[in-house]
Amino acid sequence: MAILNDHEEKGTRVEFTFISRIPGEDEGCQINFKFYEASRIIYDLNFGWTNLTIRNFITVTANFPMEYLNGFKLDGLFMSFEKHLYQLSWEPMEREGIYQLRFYGSEQDFQLKADKESVRRFGSQFKQDWDEAPLI
Repeated sequence: MAILNDHEEKGTRVEFTFISRIPGEDEGCQINFKFYEASRIIYDLNFGWTNLTIRNFITVTANFPMEYLNGFKLDGLFMSFEKHLYQLSWEPMEREGIYQLRFYGSEQDFQLKADKESVRRFGSQFKQDWDEAPLI
């Protein structure tokens, strides 16, 4: 399970868990997303992402903060064509190395603060979990 904890608010975090995956360029995965505030679950969603979106999300988070992805300038914004959780944005805060991150989707708008090393560890854990996700 890939977890990204809020830098300031204890118990506020996002969790991504892979339910299943289908390998291949045009395939995808089922993922569970949870958002917690003060250790209380606020949102729980099972959704699907294509492997293309997953690879790009891993690149953006494991190498955080990125300026360009696939030749496109990000300007603090990663977007995909997915219905759920189609956007991750980040903005540097006044405190050096801390970023305000927002996870958006058709019904989602969650935010937390994290340092770049935490985001990078999260991205690496997300990739490891994807590699180990149960095949269907």
